Amino acid sequence: MRPLRLHLATLVLMTGGILFSVPVTAGKPDDVKRFAETQECVQCDLRYENFRRQELNSVKLTAAYLYNTGFPESTMIDAQLESAILIHANLKRTDLSGANLAKANLQRADLYGATLRGANLTFAQLNGANLEATEITNANFVTASLVQANLTDAFASNARLRSADLNGANMKRIDLSGADLEGANLAEANLTDANLRHTNMLRVNLRGANLSNATIAYTNLRGADFTGAILVNAHIEGANINQANFTGADLTGATISSVSKAETLFCDAIMPDGKKAAACDK
Repeated sequence: MRPLRLHLATLVLMTGGILFSVPVTAGKPDDVKRFAETQECVQCDLRYENFRRQELNSVKLTAAYLYNTGFPESTMIDAQLESAILIHANLKRTDLSGANLAKANLQRADLYGATLRGANLTFAQLNGANLEATEITNANFVTASLVQANLTDAFASNARLRSADLNGANMKRIDLSGADLEGANLAEANLTDANLRHTNMLRVNLRGANLSNATIAYTNLRGADFTGAILVNAHIEGANINQANFTGADLTGATISSVSKAETLFCDAIMPDGKKAAACDK
């Protein structure tokens, strides 16, 4: 086992032109020592510690207090982090493939460029988290909360996001091909240029979402709510939009071909030719 290199966090202050540093309240020394020696620290306190570029595969940190803790560029394959507190944690370019993060609190954590392939994030809290350019292929986010999370350029093919809350999330250019988002909330989400090929979006809430230039091919959108959504220049092909609601949506320039659209509503929607559809009887 490689020894861990620990870096104490410090706060740099300037007073009267004099620069000095003050140690930030970090984790408990006994917990830090135990983790360094065994890579196991259940329910321990490692807040503000920095474990940059460490090999931490299969580490056990269940229910650990990891507020503002740093693991950037570390390898944490199959790590046990269930119910851990990782608010504001630095996980940039960290490899968390197969990790267990169920019920973990990752609000406002930075996971830029991280790998979460096959990871378990069921019931996890990721509100305001940065997941830009993350690899979350085959990851499990069922019922997770990702309100206003940043998933720009994320690779999420075959990810499971059933009943996940992605209200207001930034998902520009995300690849959700083959993903399962049944019952998810994507109201006000930004899905411009998204890849939604063969995606299951049964009964998804897309009210006010922006899907401009999105590719929606062979997608299951049965019962989806597109009320007020923007689909300018979207490519919709071979999709199931039966019972979907496009009331007030903007479909200007969109291409719609070979779709199944029984009982679909387009009340007051702006159609691909720029003309407004008729209002529906109330």
